[in-house]
Amino acid sequence: MYACTVLGRSATAVLASLLLLVLPARASAGDEILIGQSVVRSGPMAANGLLYSQGIGLHIDSINAQGGIQGRKIKLIVADDAYNPDKAAENTQRFIRQDKVVALFGYTGTGPALKAAPIAEQAGIPFLAPLSGAAPVVLNAGKQTFVMRASYDDEMLKMVEHLTTLGTRSIAIAYQDDGFGRTGLKSAEAALAKFGLKAAAVGIITAGTYEAVQAAATVVAAKPAAVILASAGKASVNFIRAYQASGQNAQFLGLSVVSSNQLLAELGPAADGVIITQIVPSPRTRTLQVVRDFHRDAKAAQVEVNHTTLEGYLAAHILVEALKRAAPELTPARITAALEGMTDVNFGGFRVSFGPNKRAASSYVDISMVRASGDFVQ
Repeated sequence: MYACTVLGRSATAVLASLLLLVLPARASAGDEILIGQSVVRSGPMAANGLLYSQGIGLHIDSINAQGGIQGRKIKLIVADDAYNPDKAAENTQRFIRQDKVVALFGYTGTGPALKAAPIAEQAGIPFLAPLSGAAPVVLNAGKQTFVMRASYDDEMLKMVEHLTTLGTRSIAIAYQDDGFGRTGLKSAEAALAKFGLKAAAVGIITAGTYEAVQAAATVVAAKPAAVILASAGKASVNFIRAYQASGQNAQFLGLSVVSSNQLLAELGPAADGVIITQIVPSPRTRTLQVVRDFHRDAKAAQVEVNHTTLEGYLAAHILVEALKRAAPELTPARITAALEGMTDVNFGGFRVSFGPNKRAASSYVDISMVRASGDFVQ
């Protein structure tokens, strides 16, 4: 997605270059189109990865049931990276060297995406639809990276715009201390600066353990009216729980990857009122054809209807469309060219647009609010 950005640029580039020397030319042949997906399926950050994969599977299964792409089925080779960037890199190398995949698709998390994308870039393999809106993922994107979603910059700006419209100016930030969280912190600070504001306080949630008691205490001391969360999964749950235990109230705002289902499952009624930015249309409205299709397929497969499964479903549409355009000779180069040619494509009401110099397909951002009933007001 960008030349190697984080950790070991030169080492990663050398390793990937060595891969090119041993890799034969590849093209999908026979009855299967091989796609590699490294995704978090275990550990405290697994919720988003599991839901994203379920949504992806809905559309791919539907296409395969119809005969696939010109008679060839799409096969996702899935490996759990447990949200570990090094494991994601290891999985990526195996997909390329051993499995001979023609594309990498549906990775989850900023750290794994930042570690895997340079390998894909050097190997000439398209890297499509990572579940991350981190600025480095898009801004440093190389030829091979294609991101479907709006950036965290876009989401944070929407949050601050919403708060200031309501007259709220005392705003704190809490972030998990890893690549994703630090990127989110920068996005939040930049969004505040655009409105002439600085964070009332910044709480640091411990990486790995996601312990948040001290982070909450730091923010509580500032008594902000609102707290922006650059966190996901267990980190978000732990911070909100610790903050509420103080007896103080604040409006919490989370990114689209905050794991709203996990908030509801673990916090119950205490999650009521949390504001979450969304980068896909509401899955509960049926005004769009693609959402109606999503409901049909989700019901048939007994998959939960939510924003993350819908995002996966839409991402799979992009993959399938690229494969259709690249067929019959499905090589990485042809798939990359097909993606670059997808300008202003309408998937049943959800529009995406790539281009030779455009690697972010959508800037759609909306505001939603979690209700204790499990519903979202959007």
